[in-house]
Amino acid sequence: MFNFIFLLIVLICLGVIGFVIWKKTPQLSNLDVENLPQEKTSRKKHEIITKRIEAHSKETRAKLGEKFRPLDKIWRQFQLKFRVYVGKIERLIHHEDMIKIKQEQSLLTPEEKDSKLKGLIQDGEQNLQVGNLDKAEHAFIAAIKINAKSAPAYRGLAEVYVKKDSNEEAKQTFMFLLHLEPDNDAVMVRLAEMAESQNNIDEAIEYYQRAVVANDSLSPRFAHLGEMLLKVDQPLVAKEAILQAVELEPQNPKYLDLLIETAILCQDKKLATQAYQNLRLVNPENSKLADFKGRIDKI
Repeated sequence: MFNFIFLLIVLICLGVIGFVIWKKTPQLSNLDVENLPQEKTSRKKHEIITKRIEAHSKETRAKLGEKFRPLDKIWRQFQLKFRVYVGKIERLIHHEDMIKIKQEQSLLTPEEKDSKLKGLIQDGEQNLQVGNLDKAEHAFIAAIKINAKSAPAYRGLAEVYVKKDSNEEAKQTFMFLLHLEPDNDAVMVRLAEMAESQNNIDEAIEYYQRAVVANDSLSPRFAHLGEMLLKVDQPLVAKEAILQAVELEPQNPKYLDLLIETAILCQDKKLATQAYQNLRLVNPENSKLADFKGRIDKI
């Protein structure tokens, strides 16, 4: 009996609570949570923090911009130097072309790439020989796109620029080739010849000196180096270069003639006399022998 009364009381209480909640439900459903003081405060804090983050982000970007502006300037300068260094190559290879070529190359095997590279270089060399300079230029540039370190492609491209009288592009391309092949004496000579053609004798001498150090077996280089050294009034140094030429070709009348002239300038009577005797044996009909004899006797 007691349990029944207790259960009845519990049910009555629950019913009262349920009635109260049901009556208040419309008010709860109409409650504007956004306008609660606590929510307003929370949202305000969020806005403040967001604004601070945005302000800080702008400030950070500005500071980074200031810090990296010098680097950006250096980068632009580097890009400019590279374009000058490689000549026309950078300007002729467009970004879109490079993307397309890379996509095409990604489908090729190393053997296919090598075969294509050799074919382009051969095509460039053939066009260069017959004077089709534009076609040769395009072929060599296409080869460089496949292999940016292809020495034969750069060599051919430089010769194209020489033929086109694009002297600056030719020089810079030869210099880049020399960067790839530091011991290439033939490239040093080409740079020397270009410098000499522009009457830059000091630069020509420098490249010829590097060439004879890299390869000391070619007498014409020593002889020509001696002639250029005489032009800049360095007969003592010229004498050593010409002696090397004569050592390589002891019976060359031209070199013996040059050695006599240089020995006389250096007031080296012994060397001049010896060179005179050798020239008389090699070329007894030489019309300059009498003049040489008189000048040597005056030393």
